[in-house]
Amino acid sequence: MAKQQDASETEAPRWRPMFAMICVNNVNRSTAAHDHLHAAGLRVRSYGAGKCVALPGATSTSPRVFEFATPYERMHATLQKENHELFTRNGVLQMLERDIATKPCPERWQSLSNKQLQQIDVVLCLDYRMFLTVLEDLSMRIRISFKKKRLHVICLDVEDTPDDAAHGGQIALSLCQEIDDVATGKNTTTKSPGDLTEDCVKAIVMDFEKRHHLQMFYLGLRL
Repeated sequence: MAKQQDASETEAPRWRPMFAMICVNNVNRSTAAHDHLHAAGLRVRSYGAGKCVALPGATSTSPRVFEFATPYERMHATLQKENHELFTRNGVLQMLERDIATKPCPERWQSLSNKQLQQIDVVLCLDYRMFLTVLEDLSMRIRISFKKKRLHVICLDVEDTPDDAAHGGQIALSLCQEIDDVATGKNTTTKSPGDLTEDCVKAIVMDFEKRHHLQMFYLGLRL
């Protein structure tokens, strides 16, 4: 008599959403959130939506600028050689050390191809200005794209400091975990696993901001 297969062996893998964490530089807030989500086993990527990677320099008006796609290791080596004391004191070297362990280099949101964008399900902007920038970019993409892709865009504004980024990363994880739980059926408030409709995600965001005393923004799009 054939051995009966365990249900867990025959059950098809459940769909899980891909999250994209966005800030200006893809060095502090978005990579901190990326690190938190990845450690928790969620599917995640991170990007910056600024024009370049601008890191704190000697004064507030003289940032140290790099191009996107410059490896974090190269940035770290360059800044350590330029002024080890300054970039240790302002926390930049420590941020880059965290980033090196997270991904190879900062990536720019606007450089994503439409094909790459199709792989993302939930965008979490950790900067209100970048939320507006991402929406502007998406509005231009919608004009030239005819595929029916649902995309959820959320704004959770976080101050751009190492401590705030670490705390914001924990909040981002809590929110994204709730969305992931709905998608995988761990939370049974939706009709079926993977049922991430606009109404569903909007309800999650509204409940989350009420419980955590936050002000957030949400927009559901079709690409």
